[in-house]
Formats: sequence, structure tokens, C-alpha cells
Amino acid sequence: MNGPSPAAAVDAVVVSYNSSLDLPACLAALAVADRLGRVVVVDNASTDGSREVVAAFNDRRFELIALPVNTGFAGGCNRGLAALGDGPEAVAFLNPDVRVSPDCLSLAAAALAVGDPLAGVAPRLMRGDGVTVDSIGQVLAPLTLEVRDRGYGETVSPELLRRRPVLAACGALAVYRRPALAAVAAPTGPWAEPFFCFWEDLELGWRLTNAGYRVDALPEAVAVHRRGAGAAAGRGPLRWRRPVELEACVVTNRWMTLIRHLGALDLGLRLPLLLAWDAALTTLGVVRRPALAAALARRWPLVVDEWRARRGRPRRRLDDLPW
Repeated sequence: MNGPSPAAAVDAVVVSYNSSLDLPACLAALAVADRLGRVVVVDNASTDGSREVVAAFNDRRFELIALPVNTGFAGGCNRGLAALGDGPEAVAFLNPDVRVSPDCLSLAAAALAVGDPLAGVAPRLMRGDGVTVDSIGQVLAPLTLEVRDRGYGETVSPELLRRRPVLAACGALAVYRRPALAAVAAPTGPWAEPFFCFWEDLELGWRLTNAGYRVDALPEAVAVHRRGAGAAAGRGPLRWRRPVELEACVVTNRWMTLIRHLGALDLGLRLPLLLAWDAALTTLGVVRRPALAAALARRWPLVVDEWRARRGRPRRRLDDLPW
């Protein structure tokens, strides 16, 4: 049975929901990660035996927090971070369908040791074939301002192996400095809990950027990501193969993010294109699955709340963001 390492450089939060098939490999990879401190697995009311997988894991560094309700990825991250309390400055947030390489987290922690203004790093996420890139940081698509994972579906290239600023780290594996997170945190924590899941990773990175921090792509820190966990099999965008409640999160969280962080000039200039783009995608989604309309209606008050809270937030011009 292992104990905490006295030279621990990074703690970790894993957020689980019905992830019993992915958790064994995820936890096993973390267990042999260099300079690992504590690991908190936050289970969002799973019913598939996920909690039993964690409880049976023979490592004292691992702790299970079993929540009675599903708080989403954002809520799980906040609760896991709070449970960790004080510890190493670097904290990794993971999906259970991620397997870190042994030196992934220690490389991330070493990069973050430079301190301000570096708030976080985005490791290089690869697909299971070991050849296809999943994400090396997130930026915005130039025209539609959709989330774009750098390298998504591509093979590794010299450009992708270059360390450079990005807007955010993909939430499947994001490593941040505790002080930077504390500087932008709401009372519930740094992750935006109204988002539940989707866009919460991009939103956090954008919020840090607007506050004067930076997030870097860190391609030498490698992990494997089985993207699409929880989505139904088939073709087409992942959002169409997830429950309508989650597709509604994708739509509304996008607008919540844009309302939070686009300045008045950028929002005004982009609004016609953004409205046309989103109206087309949303209409197509409702035609495919009429239940999406009701799910969107339930979340729309959150978008209205974001609009009412716009005033006074620091914002950078789009031209000043990493692309």
C-alpha cells in the first residue's frame, strides 16, 4: 500500500459519473505517476459500481467523495479541490477516460513552478491509437468562436510540438496553479458550476486570461484520452449522440461564455454571424430531437442571468487572445 510522497509536486481531482469501465486504467496510471500527492475521486451519484472501483483501490493517496446528486464536471472539480485543501501548488483535473504517462503530471508541475503569470498548462492528449492527437490546448475558431482543440484528429507535427500560449486546457486533463485559481474563483470555487459540463474548461481559461494570467500548451506532457465516453455509438457530432440535456448545455454554455467574456465591441461586430450560426445548429438539433427544445428552455434562464451580470468584468479584445 502506497502513502503520500514527501516530494509530491501535484495533487489530482478525478470527476466520475458511471465510469466504472474507465476508472481502473485511469487510477492505475495515476498510481505510478511521478511525484503524485493526493488524488480525490469525486463521484457524481453513479449507479454502475464506480464507487466500488475507487473504494477497492489499494492506495492510501486515493480518496473517494460520493456525492448524492450529479453536480456535473464543474461541480465535481470544485468539490474535489475543496477536499484537497492545502497541498502542492499544482492541481490536475481529469476525466476518468484519461490515462497519464508516468512523467505527465511532474512535467506539468515543473512548468508551473515559474509562477505568475502562468496559471495552467494543457498537456498533449492523444487518442488510444497513439498516433492521433486529441487536444493540445483550446482556442477559439476564428469565425464562429466555437471551441477548437488544437490538433484534433491530426497527427503530431512540429508546430503542435511547440510550447505556446493557448486560451485554455481541455477539461479532460487540465493542470492549474492553486493561487491562480483562487484569484478568479467564485464562492463555490474556480469552475463555473452553472455550466454543469461542456465549455466550463474554455470559460475558466478565458477568465484567467482576462485576469492577466496565461495558459500554455505543454506537448511534452502526454496522456491518452478516450474522447466520447458517455456518448452513444454512431456517426455525426458527439453533441448529437449525447442526452438532450447535455446538448442543451453545449448550446447554452457557449452563449454564457461569450456573454461573460466578449467585450461590447467584439460582441456587436460578431453578433449577426454568431446568431445565424447558432440558430442553424440549434434548429437542426431540435428537428433531429424535438425534446432538445424543452431542455434548452429549462437552461435559458442561466443565459439571461449571465447577461444581467455582464457589467464590470475585465475583458480583453479578441485580437489579444491566443489563437
